[in-house]
Amino acid sequence: MSGVDITIGVGPAGAAHSAAARLSAEDRAKLARVADLLIPASADMPKASDADVHGVQIDRVLSVRPDLLDVVEAGLAAIEEPLPADFAELDSRGIPELRGLADAVTAAYFLDPVVAERVGYKKRSAIPIRFDDDLAELVAPVTSRGPIYRPTP
Repeated sequence: MSGVDITIGVGPAGAAHSAAARLSAEDRAKLARVADLLIPASADMPKASDADVHGVQIDRVLSVRPDLLDVVEAGLAAIEEPLPADFAELDSRGIPELRGLADAVTAAYFLDPVVAERVGYKKRSAIPIRFDDDLAELVAPVTSRGPIYRPTP
């Protein structure tokens, strides 16, 4: 009998989900401007749009969290023009979807390699796990006895 190899880690960095294709060029342009209200530039950190949160980074976020797409779209639709001057004014508008939109923008921001490096984030690497050849023998008594739980009513 041969061993089993399993790899635990993060999927392909550029994996895109079809959900991201729903964001139009206009949505992405507005997302860039709104994201800059959420994450403005500082002395040593780029603003959100400089980290491409409205492009490849939001696509990466939506590839693993497609549930955020509706919130992002609704949040962008709820933020009326003209855009506020700062985050405090945006927050005072009481937009229910702002939290979800901010979560997506924040996740996209920290996926940017420059941002990740500046905050000291080291990318997780795949961890190969090799099970011993005797795994089947080890679990045989457990699997042969069958389930021993009580079903919930």
